[in-house]
Amino acid sequence: MTRTFLISLAVACGCVVGVPHLCGAGVPLSLHPDNPHYFLFRGKPAVLITSGEHYGAVLNLDFDYVAYLDELAAHRFNHTRLFSGTYCEREDSFGITDNTLAPARGRFICPWARSQTPGAFDGGNKFDLTRWDERYFVRLKDFVREAGRRGIVVEMNLFCTMYSEALWQSSPMHTTNNVNGIGRVGPYDVYSLKEEALTKAQEAVTRKIVQELSSFDNLYYEVCNEPYERGGMHADWQPRIVEVILETEKQLPSKHLISLNDGNRTSKIKRTHPAVSI
Repeated sequence: MTRTFLISLAVACGCVVGVPHLCGAGVPLSLHPDNPHYFLFRGKPAVLITSGEHYGAVLNLDFDYVAYLDELAAHRFNHTRLFSGTYCEREDSFGITDNTLAPARGRFICPWARSQTPGAFDGGNKFDLTRWDERYFVRLKDFVREAGRRGIVVEMNLFCTMYSEALWQSSPMHTTNNVNGIGRVGPYDVYSLKEEALTKAQEAVTRKIVQELSSFDNLYYEVCNEPYERGGMHADWQPRIVEVILETEKQLPSKHLISLNDGNRTSKIKRTHPAVSI
């Protein structure tokens, strides 16, 4: 199978920016049928170009994503990456100033609803991994809609490697941050299939996000950011999430491309799931 390999960098390269839409109701981004090394977006060949790491645009309630998307469009960039909120960071993480993945106290929002039990890492109530926060999905869909109006494609990054114990303890999936007793593993076993309840929660949040974003054409899914870091990921975990996306979209009118983030100069791509295109 021929696959497109996406490099999201600001480079001196021509790109075709999609015609702005009022909503994402067309055929989703796909591989170009004549040359699958390119994309087809809103009827035109496309190369996706972007710059910046505002991955927390939705999960950080203080971030003005409309201004950010306007800035991308002004420079004719047509791509952005978005983290879902299953992972977030702390103010001192990686020495990043004004890190959008590290919201101020009380300003973090994610797919899961808060419970009535205090004690989450950010000073708020713990999360209930069986309930959804509909305010999050309103914000998520508005972000993708506003991106689509500007012809910008969104990479929806579902998960991210837990780089340390401190970052793992900042995730709603960690057992200290939810009322469900889920997440009783170390930081490098989060995606190891070692805890069935944790895997089920990851499958459920994937299914929910895919259902909510079904109608948008300016979108594709990436399973996990930097899965090659720190080890611990079971070889079957990413294929499991890919299958959840496929199974969910069987019942939906639109089918979106799926991306895997592979080794950073550390490995050769020998075999991937047949549904992975990027």
